[in-house]
Amino acid sequence: MTSLHTAIAVLHGTTGGPATYGRLLVAALAAHGDVRLSVITDRPAAFAHPGVEVIELPMRGGLDRLRWQYRALPKLLRRLGADVYHDTKNALPFGLRQPAVVTVHDLAYHTVPGSFGLASRTFLRWATRDAVARAAAVIVPSQATADDLQRFHPRCRGRVHVVPHGIEPARSCTPAELAAVRERLRLPASYVLHLGTVQARKNVDLVVDGVRLLRQRGFPHRALVIGRRGWLADAALASIRRDDTALWIEHVDQRDLAAVYQGAAAFVSPSAYEGFGFAVADALAAGVPTVISDISSLPELCGPAAVRLPRLDAAAVAEALQSVLGDAALAAQLRRLGPERAALFSWPAAAAGHLRAYRAASGR
Repeated sequence: MTSLHTAIAVLHGTTGGPATYGRLLVAALAAHGDVRLSVITDRPAAFAHPGVEVIELPMRGGLDRLRWQYRALPKLLRRLGADVYHDTKNALPFGLRQPAVVTVHDLAYHTVPGSFGLASRTFLRWATRDAVARAAAVIVPSQATADDLQRFHPRCRGRVHVVPHGIEPARSCTPAELAAVRERLRLPASYVLHLGTVQARKNVDLVVDGVRLLRQRGFPHRALVIGRRGWLADAALASIRRDDTALWIEHVDQRDLAAVYQGAAAFVSPSAYEGFGFAVADALAAGVPTVISDISSLPELCGPAAVRLPRLDAAAVAEALQSVLGDAALAAQLRRLGPERAALFSWPAAAAGHLRAYRAASGR
């Protein structure tokens, strides 16, 4: 079969799941070898794989996206002449001359609209509606996201491809590495971890308040919150600043994250919505006993390898953590089940799923 020339746009200079997805997807597609790739990105060094053409295009978020998404990209794509164009973040340029594929990561701006600013919510709703109407194939990372997509955009039925992300195996750290990271970051002796942007829909305040209740019951753990400040973070930040229950670190180097996960007594995500959940996935892979909200894609991702919250409040978080931290057998079971569950999600399988979507879009 003749390899498809596929152009992929990846906005990589921002933190978060879409950037991670773009970087790891391109690496997996490059290793697959059954596609000719041209990667359009703002961070060319992140995509330097053999046989991959990398084209730098300055990209920023906010209003600048209108410039590169709808003016610069179409001109570049006309010059490239690719068979298929894949946009990895919810939107498509105008004036495309080739069939298009778009990835829709989640529909949070529909399901929890209050966790977005008006301008961001308005753009995302409009851009997604436009993209899924014009795309020959739409890729989503979970069945939960597919269900939401088809609920809000029913005309895309028949063009939706559920392709879960891969989960990278956790790197094991030596005791010396753990001690060095713990000292450098001044980590608590015992901690419950939450990783992700501090924003309203992540419910970080419930993590901190839940750990505070746990400490009142005699547990020594603190909450370790890692992530940049996002939209409507006031409730979380107020809880973090209330006392010494929580330590907030806005950024941790990628090389140190393995040690941070490995040192955690538990991981908690009481998120109101996730399209996939990279931080939760990494917790599973690292064998960290994990507590999740019973909402959107997280039950689908975790299966039996996590404790599910019956409701979203601090008391439920405290009860779930107490069941994990106070029961050695349950904790050991979750430490075993997490990596087993994570191993079901691979980037080679994700690459193969994307190639099927590319071929469907192109008619091959």
